[in-house]
Amino acid sequence: MKIKLGCAAVVLSFFCCELLYGGALVKDFKKNKADTAEQSNEVASENEDRDDSAEETAANNTAAEGSSTVAASGTAATGSKTAPAPKKEIKGDPIVAKIGRSKEYRRSDVLKVIKSLPPQLTQGVPDDKLFAMCLDQLISSYLMVEQAKKAGMDKTKDFTERLENMKNDLLARMFLMKEVAPKAENDSALRARYTKYLVEFKKIKETQVYHIMLSSEDDAKAVIERLNKGEDFGKIAKEKSLAPSKEKGGEEGYIAISILPSPVKEKLEAIKKGEYTKEALKTDNGYHIFKLGDSRDTSPQKFEEIKDSLKQMIVQEEIMKLIDRLAKQFNVTRFNEDGSPIEPLGTAPVPAAQPAAAATPAA
Repeated sequence: MKIKLGCAAVVLSFFCCELLYGGALVKDFKKNKADTAEQSNEVASENEDRDDSAEETAANNTAAEGSSTVAASGTAATGSKTAPAPKKEIKGDPIVAKIGRSKEYRRSDVLKVIKSLPPQLTQGVPDDKLFAMCLDQLISSYLMVEQAKKAGMDKTKDFTERLENMKNDLLARMFLMKEVAPKAENDSALRARYTKYLVEFKKIKETQVYHIMLSSEDDAKAVIERLNKGEDFGKIAKEKSLAPSKEKGGEEGYIAISILPSPVKEKLEAIKKGEYTKEALKTDNGYHIFKLGDSRDTSPQKFEEIKDSLKQMIVQEEIMKLIDRLAKQFNVTRFNEDGSPIEPLGTAPVPAAQPAAAATPAA
């Protein structure tokens, strides 16, 4: 019986799972990153107010005291915007935290945590704040682990089983990284996959869609009445729409109408370019009025634009090939949920040349 494991999501969970320290720390980073952005906005606002105040003072002084006062004022304003101090060079690997007499953390320990984090979580976070956050996480984790040990939680059956599962998951991920990741970075393989993408590419018609979202049926009827009188769709969208696209006059961009949900698809297919829906579409979000613009055929993306997606495709394909090969090598037999045998699909499996325990996966 040929084994066909088609559930890529399950397999990919090994390969694409969260990085180490990616749980609570990720949440802390998102929160602190938001706080940092908010603080930066506040500082920028204050600086703008100070700049405006300085400019106003300079103007008043110009009228009252002449050009010499203006020069002095300009010098003062320029002097207030000092360059940031250069970052202090740190030598060696100093201790950055001590916990009693039994535990200490060095700078290199914190840098390892920082290095393990996805770039999108650390981008825009000041270095000193990033370092402090990671150090806090290390200390917090240590304290909780020690307290859990004192409570005997590391001796429980639940902990032992979870630890074994984590070890197995880690081994599976490491194996996949070793076997699959290099193939996704191979330029020849990527170019070949791109060629296949071009051959398989099918043009899809896309249409420029404009949209006004309203909260009530009465508001929708009022807008349609204004449109019937010849008012501009974009102008009304900026004035009345609750959708994010209101700032662009309701433009949602080019959309493939053929793949939209049925209610929206039917509404849009019933009108032509330049026309709008005479009745609003009701959804859980509110009432929607649409208008169609130009249409175009999709074109293939350039290699660099789709390179990351090609890597993902190669990874998925290689994982499935690997699992299929290993299933045959280890002579896997699957059963139905009730334990009954699954009807064979084609020929019976060929017995493995070696016992499963002694089998060594090919590179």
